[in-house]
Amino acid sequence: MRSLLRLFDRARGEPADAPSEAPRVNLAASASAETGPSGGLIVIETHMRAERPLAASLRVFVGEARRPALETPRALTAEGEHGWLALHGHLMPNGPAAIRLELVDAGGRPLAVTSLTVHVRNEGALADEVRESLRRTGAPLVVTELDSRLYAYHDQRLTAWYDRSPAAVEEHLAKLSDTGRAAPDEIAALRHFVDEGFMTLDGVVGPEHLARLNAALDDAVEKKIEGYEWGMSQRLHNLHLQYPAIRELWLHPKIIRMLRLIFDGDGRPCQSLTYVFGSEQEHHQDTVHLTSFPAGRMCGVWTALEDVQPDSGELVVFPKSHRLPRIYMSDVGAKKVTGDWTEFGETVVPRWTELLDSSRFRREVYRPKAGAALIWHENLMHAGSMRLDKSKSRRSIVGHYFAEGSVVYYDSSGRPGLLYEGELPA
Repeated sequence: MRSLLRLFDRARGEPADAPSEAPRVNLAASASAETGPSGGLIVIETHMRAERPLAASLRVFVGEARRPALETPRALTAEGEHGWLALHGHLMPNGPAAIRLELVDAGGRPLAVTSLTVHVRNEGALADEVRESLRRTGAPLVVTELDSRLYAYHDQRLTAWYDRSPAAVEEHLAKLSDTGRAAPDEIAALRHFVDEGFMTLDGVVGPEHLARLNAALDDAVEKKIEGYEWGMSQRLHNLHLQYPAIRELWLHPKIIRMLRLIFDGDGRPCQSLTYVFGSEQEHHQDTVHLTSFPAGRMCGVWTALEDVQPDSGELVVFPKSHRLPRIYMSDVGAKKVTGDWTEFGETVVPRWTELLDSSRFRREVYRPKAGAALIWHENLMHAGSMRLDKSKSRRSIVGHYFAEGSVVYYDSSGRPGLLYEGELPA
């Protein structure tokens, strides 16, 4: 799976016919959906440059449409601009779709043109619900920033079964039991997820796999991937792309099965984060960082690679806090984060603190044995405790998973997310 905004050198766009005095302009575009069907947002990466500064407009045409689905100004420079745009794939027919991008000058004369074909796949009940919702609300086909205000989060028809009334939850669990779709221990885990906001699964990863996972982590540390230095709380991103053992965990059949029961459909991974030591991350909801539409269609999965010791910076969860209001950037009037998290820390974090303090949730420290996993609801408040003993590691891997058929984005930054589109364990 390609990274969210991987820069690329391939220049497929050639300058269109233009007056000889016009500066040379280049436009290139690329999408992961070119190589295989993709669901949700179809992300297109762009690169634009001109041999000298030039004001232009970018037009995006979808299919056979004669009018652009998007027209937005661009200030071209010799240094070039790497960017992105995203299409709401739910609003497009399943199958191949032609996309044409044009750069035009102030008079509408073409400067550069490039085209690509993307492959759309949005199937199933959730995808159908999202499609109808986007149509009802008049969501734009093409976006250059994602925000919670684009989506009908208030629509109760889109509420996940585990966020509904106790009676509705029990009805759903009874159907799972009566039809044999879930075993008694799985029903118990699902009920704990509904009531407390998380579930714990012991012995998910066996000794042989744990040995390979720890060997992979040792190798990453030795190679100082992402500049890692021993003892740091730094997390390492997407090591599943480099290490088969971590990829196996990312797609572990037991985890995929439980997510399938939670989402009532497939759950697809988005990213992985690997830790040698505790993160010491302050309390937070994932909702604003790994954002789904409809709400509730994301789960985090935390797996222990060793027996977690006291004072090592253990994971902390706040049971039942998933029932707290969801906080999005627009709720606190915060701007999207483009690199500096100062405003975020001054607006969103105090709101989280206020919510926790007002309800006085119990603070539960998680100290599992190696191979155990914890799956949490996207809105559960959780944190990394202080590392009181700096010599103690807390080896662990986190994956974030979204329900297939949902819209995946990062409300904190306004950027789109990409999911793994390959085969999932049965």
